[in-house]
Amino acid sequence: MNLSVQLKVDLQEYCLTTIEDKYKLLTKQILARKQDLVSASKSSAGDKHETSRAMIHLEQEKLGIQFQQVHKQQLVLSQIEVKQNFSIQSGSLILTNKALFYIAIALGKLMFNNQEIFVISPVSPLAQAFLNSKSSKEICFHGTTYTVLAII
Repeated sequence: MNLSVQLKVDLQEYCLTTIEDKYKLLTKQILARKQDLVSASKSSAGDKHETSRAMIHLEQEKLGIQFQQVHKQQLVLSQIEVKQNFSIQSGSLILTNKALFYIAIALGKLMFNNQEIFVISPVSPLAQAFLNSKSSKEICFHGTTYTVLAII
């Protein structure tokens, strides 16, 4: 695979779009729960009514936490400088003999340009193994040896 800074720029944009889509979805879900709460408030079904309102509040809290996490990911991702890296660091795109990794935020496995790319957080154990590697040529992690072929 031909790694280039342009690939990293495009991947960064794709990740930002993915985060923006999550942000929009969570916003819609939060608004829907607010409407559910208004609808439940108009009902007067006693205990069933209170249980329904409590469930809606719990869902709102969960969505609020997810919303904050997505917002934090968006901030972190937007602060990564997309440039050529010659050593493994946050913002590095790493081609190994096993997979392609982008150290940025915890998004998991993405399909991008017909290629599987693992977008991982710099604080994840695998990213830490890459970041703390002395040689930057081979990294052993949980019994798997990753040979670094290129860094962008």
